[in-house]
Amino acid sequence: MERMPSIFNDVLSPVTPGPSSSNTCGPYRIARLARALLGETPRRITVRMARRGGYYDTFYSMHSHEAILAALLGQELLRCDLSTMCRQADEAGLSYDFQFVDDLPVRPSELAEMELSGDRRTIRLTGVSLGGGEIEITRLNGSDILLRGKRRETVCLGPEGARVVPEDTAAGPGQWLARLEPLFPFPQQEGAVPFRTAQEMFAYARDTGRPLWQVAFDYESALTGATEAELRAYARQVLDICCHARQQGVCPDNHFIGVTDARAARYKALREGRKLIDLGAADEACLDAMSIMEFSNAHGTIVCMPTGGASGIVPAAVYRIGERLGKSETEQENALLVAGLIGAFYYPTHYTGAIGCQAEIGVAVSMASAALCSMMTDDPDTIHCAASLGGQVLMGLLCNPIEGYVQVPCIVRNMAAVPTAVTCANAALAGMDHIVPLDDVVALMLAVGEKIRPCDEAGTYILKKEEA
Repeated sequence: MERMPSIFNDVLSPVTPGPSSSNTCGPYRIARLARALLGETPRRITVRMARRGGYYDTFYSMHSHEAILAALLGQELLRCDLSTMCRQADEAGLSYDFQFVDDLPVRPSELAEMELSGDRRTIRLTGVSLGGGEIEITRLNGSDILLRGKRRETVCLGPEGARVVPEDTAAGPGQWLARLEPLFPFPQQEGAVPFRTAQEMFAYARDTGRPLWQVAFDYESALTGATEAELRAYARQVLDICCHARQQGVCPDNHFIGVTDARAARYKALREGRKLIDLGAADEACLDAMSIMEFSNAHGTIVCMPTGGASGIVPAAVYRIGERLGKSETEQENALLVAGLIGAFYYPTHYTGAIGCQAEIGVAVSMASAALCSMMTDDPDTIHCAASLGGQVLMGLLCNPIEGYVQVPCIVRNMAAVPTAVTCANAALAGMDHIVPLDDVVALMLAVGEKIRPCDEAGTYILKKEEA
């Protein structure tokens, strides 16, 4: 891989209100960088998007417009009420215009052109939400540039364009400097990592005799400079956020708009009344996955693993199956680290539905399969088998949300994915041969994604709810 992803910045990330990492958190991050680049209070925003591009069917249903306004109003994504953003923008005197046009390139990743003005300045930029909350600003005031929000950077803007400059640069006549702070938990550095492919990672684990969770620490520390204590503390925080989402999602007063209604509380009641088919620990985990996804649709705070559309799978597997296996909190944290490490090798997919739900649900199953397997053995070859089987089992899965909401079939896919991950882990423990190495599974997923991409290249097969 050309760029190595961070476990906590790119895979077990972002921490965001639901329902979507690429359509909620991504636009927020682009707009937050835009506000910092403008360097003054925004007064006007125009956003232009391709009529048949990635945002067309999901921009309003996944609350992209409200996330953009929240960033421009200077609000923290985790502390604001997205449903009030339009009203707050009106009250603050921030005018906004969201347009779908025919003169922009159609891309599977969500691309938007923004023009943002304050009282003294105007900036124009092109922003891309790649998937999983990752973003890029690729054009700024007529200049090619690459801003990703992953490190502290200084940008010099002026009539001649924009460029990244050293921190001690002085602004010239008609110019201004924008100081950009990282948007991610751990600022990334340019340190050398101990491996760059899954094959090298598993060889590293065998050669050093280190369990995969320790290998994950080695990798993430090299990328971010964070200590093992800092990374473990953050892993605990991630699991605590997921636990809160699981608990809140099953509350009877959890509601959301869309094409279906919340059903987790009813599912829980029926299960406790023995009126559902019993799947044991896997069924308990199914309920957790359902609860997290329904809480996400109510704009609750979730951790995308690796996306909002797949956020229920890994935490449900790690917490609920881990609990049934008698695993401690530390052992659950270790399993989460293994999941994140495996997910890092799927980074070339950008975890985007543009190449099918295989890159969201499918990747999460691979991550969860490896995490569950690691609870039973430290053998890297067995965990490799579980990860590969998990990636193969849903190969080719389409992204086909009804009406563009992350609800049907997304919620039930999260539920079904947990017992699927258990099955893959058990198959690996039983000695089943995965045949295809994990690196090749990722390459195949990318190739399949090119084959199943819709003809309009918007990235998803948006189905319509049948009228009653």
